[in-house]
Amino acid sequence: MKELKLLSSKNYKPQGPNYGDCILIDTGSQLIVYDCGCEEHAERVEQYMSDHGYEKAIVVLSHNDADHFDGIPYLIENDLVSKVYAQLFLKHKDEILKLIEDKRVTNKSLSERIKNDYDNISSLSGSVELVDAIELQDIVPGVCIVGPDKSYCLKTIAKELKNSEGNTIDAETVINAASVQISVKLKDKNALLCGDCSFESIKDKLSDYKIIQLPHHGKPETAEKIFAEKLGENDVIFLVSDNTGDSNGGSTKLKSAGKQVKKTLYGDVSYPGNSAYTVKVTRTLGRFEMGWFYSEIHPSMLFWKWTESTTGIFVFGIKHLFCSCW
Repeated sequence: MKELKLLSSKNYKPQGPNYGDCILIDTGSQLIVYDCGCEEHAERVEQYMSDHGYEKAIVVLSHNDADHFDGIPYLIENDLVSKVYAQLFLKHKDEILKLIEDKRVTNKSLSERIKNDYDNISSLSGSVELVDAIELQDIVPGVCIVGPDKSYCLKTIAKELKNSEGNTIDAETVINAASVQISVKLKDKNALLCGDCSFESIKDKLSDYKIIQLPHHGKPETAEKIFAEKLGENDVIFLVSDNTGDSNGGSTKLKSAGKQVKKTLYGDVSYPGNSAYTVKVTRTLGRFEMGWFYSEIHPSMLFWKWTESTTGIFVFGIKHLFCSCW
């Protein structure tokens, strides 16, 4: 595997509140794009493909939300996509109907509801080859869909489509909780990419991975559970695709003392190779944090951050060090 690259919106202009995720998986012979949340991301994917000699990419959509989807139409319209893996719930409507157990819900009404609730996925029909991501499967050698399993996926969507049920499960919206998860075999580590999935849908997989994307843009409540599961494993790298600030998920309130956390908040993140900064918080005292952040292309730097409690605005300071003290 050549490279895993998380795109950052740090230098996009104008700055918007939520550019969402876009992760590139470059095998050296094929490019897989896991989510593409805005046209700015899509334009950078196009440039990456031109620079690396790719005519077509395979797209994997974790779930229907706009901040994971909105750049995909650009890629399709510019003939840059060979196929899209997405959850095609319409193919499973008979099974979902049985799970709903409500005679008032008909096959026709269920189909319309699925098309409406999963409108972005539905809009792709006829414009590109669609592959059902509900079934666990290999995408290319070294990259495969590993979750959620079909049972969790269909039970989750059935919960949303029941008129008497709420639209949350396992502390996430139903659409988020059932995000498609993919495994990437890198040279020396396996990576798990999670979209906005629930902790419950990945907890049994965590022991197999040394690189883990923290779901929902580094949402603290989920991240803390993952940290607890990986307690004592000092070689684990946690990735955060956080192009949202605190607006949707968001990692600025994430407490990561002693963890290797790479955030797109500071720039693109790549593994292996040059990346944005790895952040390692060594002290947390109330609203005050201090620690180190570094990358392969910058010297180590000491940082401190103080967050104002009512507005969430933070003050951030750094000091360059002229030796690598990591």
